[in-house]
Amino acid sequence: MSPDQVRFHIGAQGFGARDWVGTFYPPRTQSGSYLEFYARVFDTVEMNTTFYAIPSPAQVQEWAERTPPGFVFTAKLPKAITHEKRLVDAETELGYFCRSVRGFGAKLGAAVIQLPPSFSRESQPDLERFLALLPEDIRFAIEFRHRSWQAQEVVALLRGRGLAWCMNDFRDLPPLTVATADFAYLRLNGYHDEFERITHVQRDRSGELDRWAQVLQDMSSSISHAYIYVNNHYAGHAPATINDLRERLGLPRREPRDYWTQQPSLL
Repeated sequence: MSPDQVRFHIGAQGFGARDWVGTFYPPRTQSGSYLEFYARVFDTVEMNTTFYAIPSPAQVQEWAERTPPGFVFTAKLPKAITHEKRLVDAETELGYFCRSVRGFGAKLGAAVIQLPPSFSRESQPDLERFLALLPEDIRFAIEFRHRSWQAQEVVALLRGRGLAWCMNDFRDLPPLTVATADFAYLRLNGYHDEFERITHVQRDRSGELDRWAQVLQDMSSSISHAYIYVNNHYAGHAPATINDLRERLGLPRREPRDYWTQQPSLL
């Protein structure tokens, strides 16, 4: 596909930042109304809450119903699977998670297997056994945080199973930019707790965003969708970075204040 045929879904890693009230959300917006407003501005979000606990299918369905047609959710596997059990004997928890996120219906983009930094290739047999359990009706991306996984054999393993290599911007781990599925997944994390407040851009990421936009465009012949999620600690305020990346990919900016007067129920 050409770049103008790829569906770029660019959003934030979560929508619950209180510092966004008055900068992204209209003043006095209550937390119960965050999702509806967020989904009017951007078309996707990565759900970090699923990392800490598996929500009920009813809760997931409610989130889906509060967003417009075409909105896309992605969800992280719970840490009980990835960090506590380290993918071993986790079939029951995986089943619960998959039943839960199926509540998103057509609005589910992908699920993310985020592995801890200590999970090295010594555990590849555990990984392969776990991958064999994954259902075929859900897209999966996998985020490695140990450099030993950056090997052609691992790339081939993911390609063989149709899993996306989750690209990222870790400080001590040079990114591997590779397409291993029919979709791409990119997480722009930054450095946790670098900024006291997350109300505005505080670090210039222009050069990095230029490079990531080029990476995604270069992949366009291999993918149909790209899911990109920005953390507030990447540059100081995720919504602004989302718009900066949208511009670089030829998409219009989505300025939140353009929607403030359209949401009287939130005030």
